[in-house]
Amino acid sequence: MTLGVALVACLMVAASISVVGFVNVTRDDSFQVPDGLPIHHIEGFTDLPGNFYISFVYTQNIMMLDGKGDIVWAKHTDHKDDGVKTGYWDFKKHVINGETYYSYHSQDSRFDKYGLPGYAPGYRIVMDSNFNTVKKISFEQSATVEKGHPVDGHDFLMIDLDHYILSGYIKDAVYNNPGYEGKKVIYSYLQEVDHGKVVWDWKSIDYPEIYGMTQTDATPSANDFANETVDAPDYVHFNAMRLNEDGDLVCSFRHLDTVMCLDRTKQTDQIKWKLSGPEDMFGLSDEQRTSGQHYVTVDGDTIMVFDNHNITGHTRICIYEVDMADRTLLDFKEYSVPDKFSAACGSVQHLYDEVYAIGWGDAQNDNVCMSVYDFSTGKELMSMHLAVPQNFTYRCVYYP
Repeated sequence: MTLGVALVACLMVAASISVVGFVNVTRDDSFQVPDGLPIHHIEGFTDLPGNFYISFVYTQNIMMLDGKGDIVWAKHTDHKDDGVKTGYWDFKKHVINGETYYSYHSQDSRFDKYGLPGYAPGYRIVMDSNFNTVKKISFEQSATVEKGHPVDGHDFLMIDLDHYILSGYIKDAVYNNPGYEGKKVIYSYLQEVDHGKVVWDWKSIDYPEIYGMTQTDATPSANDFANETVDAPDYVHFNAMRLNEDGDLVCSFRHLDTVMCLDRTKQTDQIKWKLSGPEDMFGLSDEQRTSGQHYVTVDGDTIMVFDNHNITGHTRICIYEVDMADRTLLDFKEYSVPDKFSAACGSVQHLYDEVYAIGWGDAQNDNVCMSVYDFSTGKELMSMHLAVPQNFTYRCVYYP
């Protein structure tokens, strides 16, 4: 789960705390910080050599901060006058064969959101190392979608510049949910594209057993299969994915309270295992199960989850060490910050020792949107505070 021995050797987190006022600053005179970025201030700092990548749900802003909290690159676009609050989601870095790329999701207000606040149809924008756009990606033609169908902003995996995995939501009537034949749902669609060709895809509606897994602790209407209160329920709500060592796709589904592993070598019978949720296969206790989780990482047999834990209103980090072959839980650890609750979104990454980078997403109790937190001492080493907390972040992630 660490970022490597070399990184650990060079990480010395400053113990003193400094405060940067509500201003935007940069340490590179060649970069002009754009006007319109969210007003914020930084408390504390680190000597982390990489950068924090920050994206926002309802405003078109992405920001890259160094370990001191200074802005080293950012992008801002004013909203159109159509009344729709679109965002730039999931800003991240990709290193492919020694080449650095960046990407983010650009929501387009012209697309149907299906009435979901947590859906951002649009395009994945890929930039080169100089932040020049090199690709604008949408879905490719398949038996499920037309070419150009919008992707969602929750996650994106780039294997190389022409090979990537996309995520999206689709609304349709289904006929394999007994008692609700012909009723509409919003389902998860994942598509792997290699040089313009769809080489693998997955649809949640191909697995009718999933209908019975839907939980309502995050969204009360998630199981409204009768379409009584919503036009179509968001019954799974995909929000994150990672590739494991076997090449399988490990995904987080918020409305299932489940992390699920999908086999990319198959077109049918693709679900390999389920961690947490009503069909947990690893023997988790009720206290160890997630609730409305948003983010997942995988390191060998260790799975880490940013567990919003909507059921209690107290967000935590859950770390599971599992035996994949025997489907057993070997160890469980959880961390939490007092009085912190993120109702949606958010992220977590292990940096070194017991120090974690945390993106707080839709934080409910304060205006802190990002923390570098040392759980061994219970101290926040660095944090980012928003002047307007309602302009909450999608993710805050760290890349060396």
